[in-house]
Amino acid sequence: LDLPSARCAPGRARPPLLHALGAGMLAVIVKLALALPFLARYGWDRDELYFLQASRHLSLGYVDFPFVTALVGRVTIDLAGPSLVALRLTGVAAGMAAAVLVALCARELAGGVAAQLLAALAFVLTPYGLGIGAIFHPTMFDLLVWVAFCYLALRILLRPEPRLWPLLGLVAGVGLETKGTVVALLGVFALGLLVVGPRQVLRERRVWTAAAIACACALPYAGWEVAHGWPSLTFLPTKDAATAASTSHASYLVQQAAFLGGALVLAALGVAELWREPRLRSLALLAPTTSLLFFIEQGRSYYSLPATALPLAAGAVAAVRWWHRSRRRAWVVGGLVAVDLAALIVAAPLVWPVLPTAAMVKLGIWQPSFYKDEIGWQALVAQTARAWRAMPRAERRDGAVLAENYGEAGALALYGPALGLPAPLSGHLSFQYWHPQHMPQRHLLVVGYSANSLSGICRDVRVVARIDNRWRIANEEQGRTIVTCALRRPLGQLWSTRIASDRL
Repeated sequence: LDLPSARCAPGRARPPLLHALGAGMLAVIVKLALALPFLARYGWDRDELYFLQASRHLSLGYVDFPFVTALVGRVTIDLAGPSLVALRLTGVAAGMAAAVLVALCARELAGGVAAQLLAALAFVLTPYGLGIGAIFHPTMFDLLVWVAFCYLALRILLRPEPRLWPLLGLVAGVGLETKGTVVALLGVFALGLLVVGPRQVLRERRVWTAAAIACACALPYAGWEVAHGWPSLTFLPTKDAATAASTSHASYLVQQAAFLGGALVLAALGVAELWREPRLRSLALLAPTTSLLFFIEQGRSYYSLPATALPLAAGAVAAVRWWHRSRRRAWVVGGLVAVDLAALIVAAPLVWPVLPTAAMVKLGIWQPSFYKDEIGWQALVAQTARAWRAMPRAERRDGAVLAENYGEAGALALYGPALGLPAPLSGHLSFQYWHPQHMPQRHLLVVGYSANSLSGICRDVRVVARIDNRWRIANEEQGRTIVTCALRRPLGQLWSTRIASDRL
């Protein structure tokens, strides 16, 4: 374990593969033990309700995301039904696979079992790692793509192992069909090879094979976009504006530091260690540069965090080497552990559903948490069902339930049938495509819209309820209205111009 450098010398033997797999599996066991007891504590998140319906309407693309997440969801619900636990377990599994890859990265850098275990545990025990799998979301599968890409790139550049270029291209292609943020990783890697090298790898024929494979993988989504008039070009600016409004530059930096806790120091050490090896400088740039890009763009603070997996591995190798050499190791290591524990204590309830709902309400920490949008969906559907039953029978025969956003529509689709509600309609994002061919309805029960916003399509609007969750949590739905509406024209004639929307 007492390595002369974090750099792996060309002839240096790597530790046994089984040791790295064992270290990774120990981290997997820790992750499972922490995740399973709390996997479905609060309920469905609004995004999960949307992805569940996307999985039921399988397509080559969607307005706001490629198809891999929906494909994973479809396989899951075919096997286990619409189970929240089963869907979230797919994200947990992605995080566990990533933890094993982090241990394998440490092995590639000639780290022994101690370094491999430190790297994998540092990955899963950060606040960010605790949150992996807490929601069924493209971010979880994007995470695995980034870590797998870094691991393969490390092998290609360090061993070197050019035969892996086509596999790297396939991973990049899967990433392009998973989440658009992977473009930042690919762009920074390509630019890094050009600027800091090793440039000679770009003369390798298999590099271009990898690029062709990645582009071929992206064709299905591109074809869907063309067929639907490139709706993502309308969606992305509204998404970026909403993200920028909720993520200032200062909060971005604070959140990144909070997500990583004491492991931030380990990752910084790893970036320096990777830079010391000329063959790996393009990889050393991945984490800081992608973080800078999303900082400038005011993206979400967690977008670039998967890129810290490789620096964590390199930092773990260096830290173990230093542990055996430094007389002051206890102070520094103890300080890192203290910082990490402090970050976990502060951030855990925000990213890990460890507290009961009543405790979250009492402590008043719903608003900064990621969980406020998991509260109140069944109450919303129950209120909608009561309003629907109160409508005259003739209006119900000639009516439909219209939801303003995908969360409301997803909740109504999941819980509504048991309460006698018809299949909901919504014009929001990909929900705009999931409707009957003919929509002759003249009466609507509308959920989430304000009465004023309906004046252009309704000749008679009446507020019948206000959405309320029993905890009075101020999430996106709290206080919105449920109204009845007599349409000026049949619903089908209004759909494409007044209801369907590609905007967030």
